[in-house]
Amino acid sequence: MKKRRDTGEPQEIDIGKIRKPRREEEEMFALVDQKLGGNHVRVICEDGKERLGRIPGRFRRRMWIMVGDVVICKLWEYRKDRCDIVHKYRKTEVEKLLQEGYLDALKDYLGMYL
Repeated sequence: MKKRRDTGEPQEIDIGKIRKPRREEEEMFALVDQKLGGNHVRVICEDGKERLGRIPGRFRRRMWIMVGDVVICKLWEYRKDRCDIVHKYRKTEVEKLLQEGYLDALKDYLGMYL
């Protein structure tokens, strides 16, 4: 079976299909500010706080997290200064979220990385 090749044409992304944070589960948008080694990163959350983020084992080799990536982080129940990374956005998804106004809280920090 042959692989399908990307034609290079821009594809329209539906904002309804992009995963958004579940507020009832204490998830929020965050921006990766620094890689700390191993499976830890420092993130700037949309509430303005810096937190220590952890990449869970099930994502460690599937999701390559780099500085400047927009992610969804889920706060820990017993320590609010730490969080788990649960989703990473692609560049086209970030652009669409910016257009729709979902990332207004992170707009100041995103200027350094875009």
